[in-house]
Amino acid sequence: MLDSSFIEMIEYIHMKRRMMGTIFALKTREAKDSYILSNLKNTLEELQSDMICYGVDIVLRKLLLTMIYLDIAKNIGIDHHASTEELYYVVRKHESRFHENIAEFMDQLRHRIRNRH
Repeated sequence: MLDSSFIEMIEYIHMKRRMMGTIFALKTREAKDSYILSNLKNTLEELQSDMICYGVDIVLRKLLLTMIYLDIAKNIGIDHHASTEELYYVVRKHESRFHENIAEFMDQLRHRIRNRH
């Protein structure tokens, strides 16, 4: 379990100092936990709905894109929205190559899953 002073330091660096998520950072720990758990539940329900309505491939693509956005944001030091815009710009510019890379990854993942069982 994480020490509360460590959590406070993380909040200070990532939220208060950068003036991001200030309202969230000011909440009590219990309110923050409740908010995060609620978001987790909503995200899982959304993915479940997408899986039922559109199939596993759409959910996998959505998860891959989210990881790519977050990685770009982390590596460049920008927020999620800005990284999404940057990725969409590149995807539009290099659409066929992007879709080939995603399809190749998904094929390799399916192959590994099938061979594992």
